[in-house]
Amino acid sequence: MTMQQLMGMMQGLQEAMAASKAEQERMQADLTASQARNDELHRANEELRRGWRDVDEPETATPPREFSTPFS
Repeated sequence: MTMQQLMGMMQGLQEAMAASKAEQERMQADLTASQARNDELHRANEELRRGWRDVDEPETATPPREFSTPFS
């Protein structure tokens, strides 16, 4: 293998490494954005669960009075 071939191979490897690094940085940015969106959705989900929990719990108001009816 000649020196020129080795230099060409090294240049190709350097370009591949640069492309790989750029792809890795893009993927890291995507991951960070996904994690932020996941956190946002988690907070919204918790708010909804608290809302449903409040609806599902019986009110602590006084119980209804019993009335005598003509049908009893």
